[in-house]
Amino acid sequence: MAKIILAGGSGNLGQLLADLFLRNGDKVSILTRSARQSSVLGLDYIQWNGTTAGNWAMALEGADVLINLSGESINTRFTPENRKRLEESRFLPTAALGEAIEHSEDPPKLWINISGISIFGGVQGIQDEDSQHYGHDFLAELAKEWERIFLASNTPNTGKVILRLSPVLSRSSGMFQELYPLAKWGLGGKVGTGQQYISWIHEQDFTRIVAWISSGSAKNTLYHACSPFPVTNAEFMKSLRKSAGTAIGLPLPSPLAKIGAFIKGVDASLLLQTTPVTTKALLEEGFEFRYPEIHQAFEQLINSK
Repeated sequence: MAKIILAGGSGNLGQLLADLFLRNGDKVSILTRSARQSSVLGLDYIQWNGTTAGNWAMALEGADVLINLSGESINTRFTPENRKRLEESRFLPTAALGEAIEHSEDPPKLWINISGISIFGGVQGIQDEDSQHYGHDFLAELAKEWERIFLASNTPNTGKVILRLSPVLSRSSGMFQELYPLAKWGLGGKVGTGQQYISWIHEQDFTRIVAWISSGSAKNTLYHACSPFPVTNAEFMKSLRKSAGTAIGLPLPSPLAKIGAFIKGVDASLLLQTTPVTTKALLEEGFEFRYPEIHQAFEQLINSK
């Protein structure tokens, strides 16, 4: 039985990971800002403020794996106020965890810190773990600073792994949940030119990658949690329409995409900017994806609904 700590793990991704670890017989503690009670055997919630070390730090003692999922959703407009909130929701918890580990008598054996493939936003050419051709927009700079804070923490007795996460295709939230109904209604056409790349990962492969790293199988300190096969937006939407059994998909030209993004309250770059990312390290180390191709992911999600 392993002791797993999920910091900021009260959202969908945290629930997916908690379910996996609990099925494996592990003990899971979730650090959350709101007081909660658990009725699930092996699962408990520990309140923290996500900004400073406190009594919650005792939960880290003797932990096998700490997974930091902290960070508010990037699905917002990048106003100065929202940028500050996105930064603080990532930087402050990461620094607080580092401080807690530094003063721990029996620190976690491994610390996995989530980052984002958005570090490559707007870059041309497919990027893997060896690439250092980073983007320069807000999300790219956000990821760079987040990783810098993580690596700068003084935790010599704790292994560290950065896991850059792509959009997770999940039945219960996120990109798939939003786009699937639109595709069924004939609104699932390409966005803008359709040539912008989308990197993605099926929810089961996401949890399996985290479990694989947690098991000690990983040899590197940086991985991309994404399918080996990114696709263009046009290919992504065509595959979704086919899996949904819909032949028609009205396109969304760039001007309308920008208007729609504004109305929805998100930054247009999330729809129109290319993020061409793959993974090389996972494949070289023998990790096997269950759903490496986009049509496989869509068919599983749709048929299991």
